[in-house]
Amino acid sequence: MTVTLIDPTLAPASAGSTRAPRPASLDGAVLGLVNNGKTRGREILQRVAENLAAAHRLGGTILVTKPDSSFPAAPEDIEMLAADATAIIAAIGD
Repeated sequence: MTVTLIDPTLAPASAGSTRAPRPASLDGAVLGLVNNGKTRGREILQRVAENLAAAHRLGGTILVTKPDSSFPAAPEDIEMLAADATAIIAAIGD
């Protein structure tokens, strides 16, 4: 029998992906909000959006709700966020 040990303290291997650049400012930005479908996720996102709106002149918000936390967002929702949102925040409820 072979046993494979994995060290969880190692940094994940990069698959060549890069992070999107951060906007210089949120003034005028459209904020994308991704609710993972868990309890209170929507409320958490709404509070975050309210706090950001109090500090910045947001250009609007887009709320997307996943059907369940174990599923990805719908392809059309991902496309909409990619096309229209300046910054995106995902919430983990509970």
